[in-house]
Amino acid sequence: MADHTLYDTTAPSAGSLALAHQKILRLKQTGVFQNITGDINNLAGNPTPITVQREVYGTKGRQSQDIIGYNFAPTFSVEGVRDPVTKELVAAQAWLVDLLNAAYSEGEANKREFQWFDALDERLPAFEGKFSVAVTDLATGFADKGGWTFTLSNDGVVRRIESPIAGTGIPVLESATPPGAGVGDQLRIRGYKLASTTAVTIDGETADFTPVGDNDLVIVIPADVTGPAPIVVTNPDGASEPLAYTAA
Repeated sequence: MADHTLYDTTAPSAGSLALAHQKILRLKQTGVFQNITGDINNLAGNPTPITVQREVYGTKGRQSQDIIGYNFAPTFSVEGVRDPVTKELVAAQAWLVDLLNAAYSEGEANKREFQWFDALDERLPAFEGKFSVAVTDLATGFADKGGWTFTLSNDGVVRRIESPIAGTGIPVLESATPPGAGVGDQLRIRGYKLASTTAVTIDGETADFTPVGDNDLVIVIPADVTGPAPIVVTNPDGASEPLAYTAA
């Protein structure tokens, strides 16, 4: 199951009204990707397919296309937050100062590296690449607020990467039903990463099991199991945390 820490710990700078909509955008700063999602709005990847023409075999003269990659022009807006004493952008938005300076620079100084990906589901596409940075002023409608809309243009290939929120791969157990079953009865285990199960124990006793997809597992309660009987499922990546269960 995905590690949702990035989403759970994403926080806007005080005074910002950011709406990231469960997407994460990270900007590389001093060699490390920094989560800047807390202060951005309306993040969109804006992919455009790169295609090549090909002739369909057997249908002379009729053309088709293959997609060989994508160009991206991600866009997002940022609300600036100023320190009430110094009137400068707050320290938490130091990345924004850097990005604004990059937008008005040339050559390599105009480029930055970014990642973006779904904040909650590791199965969805995740991307990383280098981009040139452009900016326009954002009309906030308020005299005491200012903001900017950024447009990025990929500088070369944007790579598909493993989602940074991907979990360790070990099983994660959510439930065991029905409650109060006894020796010889079947239990349905619900969770994640169950398709590749290699072993199951309940109260330390080895149980027969049958995977039913990645989220379902059926086990049979072995002999000598009564009362509190934690369930542990193991796959090639390791063993799950024990799931509390009470047998008849």
